[in-house]
Amino acid sequence: MDAMIDPQPYLLQAVHPDNEPATKTVASTKAVKVYFINNRTAPVHIYWLDTNGKRVSYGTVAGNGGTKEQGTYLTNPWIVTDEGTGKALAIYHPGPRDGRAILL
Repeated sequence: MDAMIDPQPYLLQAVHPDNEPATKTVASTKAVKVYFINNRTAPVHIYWLDTNGKRVSYGTVAGNGGTKEQGTYLTNPWIVTDEGTGKALAIYHPGPRDGRAILL
């Protein structure tokens, strides 16, 4: 049997990166996936913010439509930075089900 495709994917909202100092992981057992979709021309870097709010690298996503599927937990925040400059672009919090983080 084919897997069901969600006809209305959950869209994750970008949070301003200035909130990074107050953002960290808390314990959760609810597993979800985040699909990072990079519509910028430049590549971006993805970091998980751990229980201390420290960045943990999870690699890059190519520009011009590059994608990355990332398994995570409901309460795990992610920060995205410009690969070239390191400038923080946005923070994403997973939703109640698998969701998309569209980088513009």
